[in-house]
Amino acid sequence: MDALEAAAIVASRLERERSMRPTTTTTTTTTTTTTGTTHGASSCERPNVPLTLSTTTFTAAATQQQMKEQQQQQQQQQHRPTARWTVEFVIREPGDRFEASTLARDGSDARRAAQTVVASVAGAVRQEDVDGGAVRWMFPSASLREAREAFANANFAVVMTPGMVIRAADARFDEHERTAAEVYETRVPKELDAKMFEFQRQGVMYALRRGGRVLIGDEMGLGKTVQACALLSVYREELPALILVPTSLREAWRNALQSWLNVDDCDIACVGATNEAKKLDGSTYDIVPYSLVVKLKERLAAKRYRVIVCDESHFIKDRRAQRTQVVMPLLKASRRTICLTGTPALSRPIELFTHLEALVPNVFPRLNEFGARYCAGGSPFGMYTGASNLEELHVMISKLCMVRRLKKDVLKDLPPKQRSQVFLAPEKSAMGEVKGIRKQLDKLRENPASADSFEEKRLINDLYTASAKAKTKVVCEYLDTLIEGSVDGKYLFFAHHTVMLDAVEEFLRKKKVNSIRIDGTTPADARGKLVDTFQREAPCRVAVLSIKAAGMGLTLTAASTVVFGEMVWTPGDLVQAEDRAHRIGQLSSVLVQYLHVKESIDDIIWMSVGRKFENLGVFLNGQSGVLAASQARPRGSFGAGKSPKKQKRNSSHAVDVSQRTLLELFQSQQSTQKTEPAGDQLEEL
Repeated sequence: MDALEAAAIVASRLERERSMRPTTTTTTTTTTTTTGTTHGASSCERPNVPLTLSTTTFTAAATQQQMKEQQQQQQQQQHRPTARWTVEFVIREPGDRFEASTLARDGSDARRAAQTVVASVAGAVRQEDVDGGAVRWMFPSASLREAREAFANANFAVVMTPGMVIRAADARFDEHERTAAEVYETRVPKELDAKMFEFQRQGVMYALRRGGRVLIGDEMGLGKTVQACALLSVYREELPALILVPTSLREAWRNALQSWLNVDDCDIACVGATNEAKKLDGSTYDIVPYSLVVKLKERLAAKRYRVIVCDESHFIKDRRAQRTQVVMPLLKASRRTICLTGTPALSRPIELFTHLEALVPNVFPRLNEFGARYCAGGSPFGMYTGASNLEELHVMISKLCMVRRLKKDVLKDLPPKQRSQVFLAPEKSAMGEVKGIRKQLDKLRENPASADSFEEKRLINDLYTASAKAKTKVVCEYLDTLIEGSVDGKYLFFAHHTVMLDAVEEFLRKKKVNSIRIDGTTPADARGKLVDTFQREAPCRVAVLSIKAAGMGLTLTAASTVVFGEMVWTPGDLVQAEDRAHRIGQLSSVLVQYLHVKESIDDIIWMSVGRKFENLGVFLNGQSGVLAASQARPRGSFGAGKSPKKQKRNSSHAVDVSQRTLLELFQSQQSTQKTEPAGDQLEEL
């Protein structure tokens, strides 16, 4: 009797046994999956124990049952004849079903035999598209045990399905799925909702459907911070919250909390050194850089945070690093863990494991199991550098905890150009000269009648130079965060002073990041070659540019992110520099970031340029403002016409603070500035 006949006999026997089962034992139960599909499980199949990940519990009995089944399968395999073919079961979308895949090298006999066997498995459906020469069939996860036994009886070697994969298939979020829309409706402030794009609302809804344990992996510039702020507003009754950030983003997060959630500054503890740890006592929002978590280990653990935001969470990709070993217990113990990163796994699947271990620890408890399945088995020395079963891994993490959108996926929702202010906080020692000049300037202005115009210009010019020197280190730290957060992203960096351009160029050289530089000393005949290098060569990632010397006539559309380390007094120069990336040939939305240090020259230039923008708009267009405001698009629906906000508010529009014109950004800051703007005579220094 050949293998095909054996497969037919097995299929016939399974069908006969199923028809002879009593009605009381064949009753199927229906379980709702994360996407609303259903599947049935008969009494003879593997128990389908729902795993509610919001409580992060998975019973020891369920784990022991899986181990017992694996042992039984191994024992049965030993008593069977040597298998001729091999079959493997892998998870496929939406994460509650498996595919049976035979190896292409086994040939047509294996495919025909597998087709005969799988046809007898409850709920099995043949997949139409063939990938890489392998024929696959899909069946519900509840039928996994039946399928495994059927293939083993038909002379197939069945690749062991890891318990990790089975636990992922069993995961359910039913309670959170039912309540997410209502929670959004009642807990997200209306003003905040009106400022978000539809895909951002979808990201918040996904996080609510996962009980607030989520990895928001959107590409840079798509508003991960605003989505995190919306979640902080939802879970405000569970505060205080810990916000872990790179050092350069401490002030940016303070400003985000104030802008998006109207948080009082007294409720924010922004820690910049270990001697500032007392700020954490009694605060509501604790902003702590990764560089300090090891030194503040005991204090952070004692506060028992129930809500944690882990910004640029790829900083914890190395599980052997000290900061990762400190942060991981905090993330696991927290009830709500919100990880934000544009690059969840920079180069290898193993870099994703710390995120998964933190967010769904009971599905991914063991590194070796993950490495064997998704890192090509690893190496003899425990190094997991390879990649395997990537399609299954994507399906699993998309079901369990990750939402990720690329710019190209949501381009229709984005304005052509987005502008934002990024606040940086230099070390106090770096601001000494700046503060000294500010005191002289303030003293000079105390008596306007006797003020010396020439002396004021001199002090402004000195402040301009001193501010550039004070910002160099923190600007380089911010660029480091940008570069680390992207595998192949390209950036335009603009500055005015040579000291800033030199510092950034030296930083990139030490970091071994390929770059070009164009300033006033660059020969005209060399500029074309430098531009061509940046546009065509992928390894060249940063263009270091002078605002005055490189702000016109160059096409640098290979980058879609423009960063200003400094500003100049003339609005037209800023817009011209922005448009090196925002011009014909640009296929993406351009993100423009202005790096701002408070109590520096940035305060003065910001207000002065804002006033000039308004005057320029009246002169050119007959109306205030040189550019039209970018507004959030009308809200859509969360599937089947369901929206987290009532449709009567669909017509309300509000300007997103990350998507406003320069004029609106300037005006929004004028009420909080402490320094009067310089006069119009200070337009050019």
